[in-house]
Amino acid sequence: MLAEASSPTPVGVSDPNWHAVLPFACAVALAVIHFCWILAHFAPAIMSPDANGYVVQARLIAVEGQTSFTSASPVQYVGMHWLETSHGVFHSRYPAGLPLLFAAAWKLGGLTAALLVNPLLASATVLLVFFLARPMTGGWFALLAAAVVASAPVANQHALDADAHVAATFFLVAGVLALRRFGATRSIWWGLLAGVLLGVLPSIRYPEAISGFAIAGWLAWRVRPVWRAWPAVVGAAVPIGALLAHNTIAYGTFWRTGYALTNEQTGFGLNYFFAHAIPYLQSLGGQGLALFFAFGAAGITALAADRRWRADGLLFAGLVVPLLTLYMAYYFGGPGGGGGGAGNLRFLLPTFPFFAVAGAWLLARLPEHLGRTGRIAVGVVAALQLLIAGAGSQQALARTKSSLTAAAGARAVAEKHVPAGCVLIVDRQLAESLDAVGQWRLVEEMMVAGMGPRLGPGPGGPFMGGPNGVDDETRPSPQQPGKNRAQQERYAGLSAAGRRERVWTDVEEWAGGRPIFWFARGTDAVENALPAGGDFESIAEVDMPAMRGMGGPPSGPAGFGMAGPSRGARGGVPGRGISPMRGGRGGAGAPFPGGRGGPGMLPGGDQPAAKLRLVRITWPEKQS
Repeated sequence: MLAEASSPTPVGVSDPNWHAVLPFACAVALAVIHFCWILAHFAPAIMSPDANGYVVQARLIAVEGQTSFTSASPVQYVGMHWLETSHGVFHSRYPAGLPLLFAAAWKLGGLTAALLVNPLLASATVLLVFFLARPMTGGWFALLAAAVVASAPVANQHALDADAHVAATFFLVAGVLALRRFGATRSIWWGLLAGVLLGVLPSIRYPEAISGFAIAGWLAWRVRPVWRAWPAVVGAAVPIGALLAHNTIAYGTFWRTGYALTNEQTGFGLNYFFAHAIPYLQSLGGQGLALFFAFGAAGITALAADRRWRADGLLFAGLVVPLLTLYMAYYFGGPGGGGGGAGNLRFLLPTFPFFAVAGAWLLARLPEHLGRTGRIAVGVVAALQLLIAGAGSQQALARTKSSLTAAAGARAVAEKHVPAGCVLIVDRQLAESLDAVGQWRLVEEMMVAGMGPRLGPGPGGPFMGGPNGVDDETRPSPQQPGKNRAQQERYAGLSAAGRRERVWTDVEEWAGGRPIFWFARGTDAVENALPAGGDFESIAEVDMPAMRGMGGPPSGPAGFGMAGPSRGARGGVPGRGISPMRGGRGGAGAPFPGGRGGPGMLPGGDQPAAKLRLVRITWPEKQS
């Protein structure tokens, strides 16, 4: 191990000696074990608004050959990250790169296959980190770097969420690997591959385009004459050209993205940077990379100062520092917003492999200079790092499994009892999950409960008529101001009773004579929401543990949303005997559904908070 660490192979060339075989075999085994570990917590469901923006787009590509949809009714559920580009036409905020990967898997095995893409990419990244580190550190320390990435709690949690952070990490690491090989061999094929992999990055996540500056600078420095870098440029032009074409079709011009529709391009500033920098640094050294953040930061600095490894050190710094700075200066993060620094560590996932590799390189220097003492010190650091991160990962994966299993259970009940094409009334977060399936006509329950459409800046924001609704259209926000114009025009200016009556009329019309179903938290919610003459029958019940958002606390009882709109908020609908919020059987207004605890107050943290009851709504007098 000492000889391997002290005499690294040239950049981009693998060690051909048998000394490299055992670490390589261990790295492959680690990647396989990691995938099995992730798979043990997998369930075929999605669990976040971001996942809805990617997976529903994948379904549209796979099934309908398009990336947008047209609203069929003013009561139709539209996900938070689906933005109205023309009247009634919605495009996802997110680019189509990751949805295309999901769609290809969907063609092979449906939704379940699509949701396995991120776990596969996460485990593949573990192996790629080994290959990235091995020429710099030798096989055993490269294995340590791979283990650091494999045990990172945030990375493992997002391996089970169908968002873009894991995919962005995979393509960045794979692209850098190919880039280094291109720099060492000048092979046209390695250059083309590096360009394609790195060019895919902005089609996965727009902000990762900032990595292009470091890549371009490295090519200009390391490839002489500079025109010989053309394979990388040509390779990158293919996915970037496709992205620009998509932007033109979806948003009108090639330089415009979905973020422009929510003013997020204005959400950067020094005030955010100064507010968020310390929380992010604290989180990176805690829930992020634990001990290895400090070793990684010091390692990148030392690599850049070392003559032999300066090219790699400056490349790593050029990738990591701009991403850190960008998100520290972004409004959606830090204390008091967007889940806090810890909740938004997902933004920094692409930096984790480079911290891990640099940290392993720095630790590899200890045995060189301290011999047996250095090996003992490395062993202590590695043991503490993997113990802390591994325990955190297991806790995060267990919570995530609970959420996914809950959503998958609700889906299974719906598939058994609700015919395809029927109207299904659901809470917003359950709608986000069931929308991925595409079998039912989803209506958000707050519509039928008399609250009207949500117009605020995102989940938990104000509703129609709220003080901070559509008036402030210039501030950055995850929610598109003035979204779903047909819905707003249909219900604007009505009283609570009038709005509810019109909503139910539209629900019946959209149902087209088919039965209407509701996943309700209790029969009280249904009784108080139905119009005169309406009736219902209970069909099934499913246990729902608390759904946990990414990096945040449980989002509400029954696993989906808050306790529901208070009955008093409906404005007192005549003839229904609506009373203020109360406890009891666990209806929509109950602060503690089923008497078993409210949001964020789950006994023991793992016990089910409530049950969801599936009911079938009927109007006997209209059927006679």
